[in-house]
Amino acid sequence: MPDAAGAARVLDRVAVLVAAGVPPPRAWGLVGGVPRVDDPAWHDVLVVLRVAERTGAPSAGALRALAAAMRRSAAADRAVRVALAGPRTSARVVLALPLLGLGLGSVWGAGALQVLLARPVGWACCATAALLVLVGRRWSHRMIAVATPDGHVPGILLDAWAVALGSGGSWRSAERAVQETLQELDHRATADDAARIRLDEVLALSRRAGVPAAALLRAAAEDLRDDAAAAGLAAAERLAVRLVLPLGVCVLPAFVLVGVVPVVAGVLSSTAGGLR
Repeated sequence: MPDAAGAARVLDRVAVLVAAGVPPPRAWGLVGGVPRVDDPAWHDVLVVLRVAERTGAPSAGALRALAAAMRRSAAADRAVRVALAGPRTSARVVLALPLLGLGLGSVWGAGALQVLLARPVGWACCATAALLVLVGRRWSHRMIAVATPDGHVPGILLDAWAVALGSGGSWRSAERAVQETLQELDHRATADDAARIRLDEVLALSRRAGVPAAALLRAAAEDLRDDAAAAGLAAAERLAVRLVLPLGVCVLPAFVLVGVVPVVAGVLSSTAGGLR
């Protein structure tokens, strides 16, 4: 499946089959196979499922909880991608400006096209404009890539801990199961500072209150997903303003080089020739 929404649909089906008494391996085979590690959403799914296997946690409940998390994450990702649609379109239009300048230069005449094709100054203008457009393109694409959701589910570390503790084992055994799984799968949650801070807070609260931590961990994971969704929307809104930077620094100078400078050079050349 290509995304978190697809993962959620599969997880719900497997959960229903497992709850009805179908063994997990057969349930996965009936719905199309086990999770694929090469997809970010499935990678997160696999972490929680491996923790459930290690700790003996009930599979159906873990699958349903994870499916709900996937759906929420997918909805947040869709909202961010919709917000990014405008900046993406603007970037494409802006990067086409130098081509417009080239066309205008040839229409205006005054020897502009001859300057671009047959004179060193025109060659220099074309080469510099091409370099500026390339830099502007990479710059804008990098800005868009940073603001685009990566497909992972925020707070998966907390979900894994909730499943481990939900099996009834000790905190030490839960920690060992989660850490071994993350290392085995080389999962990025090992470096998720925000999730680790929230994990420490929830476990400390659970100790002080003397209540099970699993429900608190699931609630904290949902809070992290809400925070990530809000941050993604804010980044998309900022991107619409920040895209002005490659426009001003790269694209507009390229437009001037191929659309204005050749016209001026052609006019000056024809004027000087006329005076002679």
